[in-house]
Amino acid sequence: METVNPVANPPSLDPIARMRVLADVYPGCAVVERIVDASFDAVWSIAGDIEGGIPRFENAVERSRIVGREGDRLKLLSAGKRGSERRFQAILRPGWCWMQSGRVLVAMAARPEAGRTRIAHLEGLRIGGARMLRPILRRKIARELERIESLAQQLDRGRR
Repeated sequence: METVNPVANPPSLDPIARMRVLADVYPGCAVVERIVDASFDAVWSIAGDIEGGIPRFENAVERSRIVGREGDRLKLLSAGKRGSERRFQAILRPGWCWMQSGRVLVAMAARPEAGRTRIAHLEGLRIGGARMLRPILRRKIARELERIESLAQQLDRGRR
């Protein structure tokens, strides 16, 4: 019998539903979901752009580089603004991005919805006591989604 990996090969869930399930599975994670007034293409061109987009909306990231690729599986090197570096394994598909290092989980999911875009963003730590950080993470994620929306709206205006 084949094992189903819900991150890599989810059983017929759209990206947002998959994100909700994974947020419940990982207790140290927080997720924020909202509808943004921008097209899916514009939103995903920011949220799904590992090297160019992430440093524009994630204040803690100075740069993010893809250092290996095999299909939709990526190896990333992320440099923080305080000089730290972290290696991530990632899966990147249209509307779905899952990144994990030894202690950190980050994910984004999006889908078009009535001319706008529903986006969910998850961040978390795989360490003891991480649940206590959820309120802080939710505020951080909400600010990042606001930046994604603003950047995506600028792209949409430029395309008109």
